[in-house]
Amino acid sequence: MKGNRYIFYTPEEQYPGMPHGEMCGDLMPFYRDGKFILLFLYKYCIYAVETEDFVHYGECRLVLQNGSPEEQDWHAATGSVFYYNDKFYFYYTGFCEGNRGVPGKHEQAILRAVSTDLKTWKKDQDFHFAPDEARFSGEHWRDPQVFWNEEKKKICMLVTAAEKEGNYMRNGCTAVYMSDDAENWEFYDTVYSPGIFPTHECQDAFLMGGKWYLVFSTYSRQWETRYRMADQFDGPWETPLLDDGFDGREFYAAKTVSDGTKRFLVGWQSIRKDCLDSSPFVWGGNVIVHELAQRSDKTLGVKMPVTIRNSFKKYLPVVLENRSGEWQADKAIRGKCMNGFGWARLGELSGNVLFEGTLAWEEGTHAAGLMIHTAGPNLEKWCQLRIEPYHGRIAVERYDQINGDQMYLDERRIRFDKNEAKVQLIVSGNILLAYVNDTALTTRCYSLQDGGIGLFVECGEVYWRDVELKGGEE
Repeated sequence: MKGNRYIFYTPEEQYPGMPHGEMCGDLMPFYRDGKFILLFLYKYCIYAVETEDFVHYGECRLVLQNGSPEEQDWHAATGSVFYYNDKFYFYYTGFCEGNRGVPGKHEQAILRAVSTDLKTWKKDQDFHFAPDEARFSGEHWRDPQVFWNEEKKKICMLVTAAEKEGNYMRNGCTAVYMSDDAENWEFYDTVYSPGIFPTHECQDAFLMGGKWYLVFSTYSRQWETRYRMADQFDGPWETPLLDDGFDGREFYAAKTVSDGTKRFLVGWQSIRKDCLDSSPFVWGGNVIVHELAQRSDKTLGVKMPVTIRNSFKKYLPVVLENRSGEWQADKAIRGKCMNGFGWARLGELSGNVLFEGTLAWEEGTHAAGLMIHTAGPNLEKWCQLRIEPYHGRIAVERYDQINGDQMYLDERRIRFDKNEAKVQLIVSGNILLAYVNDTALTTRCYSLQDGGIGLFVECGEVYWRDVELKGGEE
């Protein structure tokens, strides 16, 4: 089995025509004895891979084989692991499309498997949690997320469900069931039903710094992982005003896991069909891991896990080459171009590279940031990480949007408290992962690999300090 076992894990290398389900899907993270066990969807089954640092991953193993076309788990799908009374319980979704519309059967149901060592799992044939059609439509019934609720002193299960009434494609809701023994489940409440989304997929809930957070993914407007916040588990759940996401629009189905000290968000970054920048994104991709950061206003940001940052150990040459505008290097790098675009080259991109630096800008500067994958004497090819202070956004753009992909920009909303930002960027193959302060933006660029990296400014003046380029493992 080929794949990437370094930082951006996936069980299969990408190739044109890759069929659905060949990449990682719907990560289900669990922490035990110093290891993060990431269960994921693959080839309609459940697999798992382990890591201690989110840098190096082992060989993946089969957790659950899917059933026959006549069985409920013809496709085994998303769920969660819960440890109770010396046993590991894996609650998961059983999909059987052949059951659709058949009286007494269900397309989706919640099933369970049991293990004593997290390696060998036995399906519990006596556990079958069918859709609660007395309360919900039965249209959606999946993604069980089971956890200990300290506030309620109960074992909780979040279920992706749909209200019986509601506007079309807006009746998605968060159903909650509770248990004292992980055996008998009773309906508790519908804790979130905003009338906005068709579903709340791959949900997660946790208490952090005195605040409750509800994480879920949606696909009605674009692929997104969102969150809500509340003072208590029952809500009311508040939507953050500036930004209710964690990453760009290809980061999906993310759930969290804690090692007892830090909490991490684990999701997947979608691939593009046929590995072309002009093609749409498709289901499944590479593992992306962010560490959660709680801001002073209790909203959530993300940052690069320190283990990933520390894995880049080899210092690479940084040499300022002025290409346009005014650039000088002393204790800091100063760039100036008051009426247009100026840029300077810094170094080479080859293999896995980490850029770090702190950017400051003079009042009135329109945009600044990084030039990536640069090529050609007249800058014929490039990607660009744009920081736009007055638009309150960061974005990734690239050279071929005139004749190529004009579908949308990869962008995030961001607020700057002062005229500076810490910038980090990992470049690995076709993946670009940027952090600007505590806001992340991940995307892909298939048409360009390696090339140069540099700095740019548009209509203004900037200063960079503590600029470094480091190489990682190959």
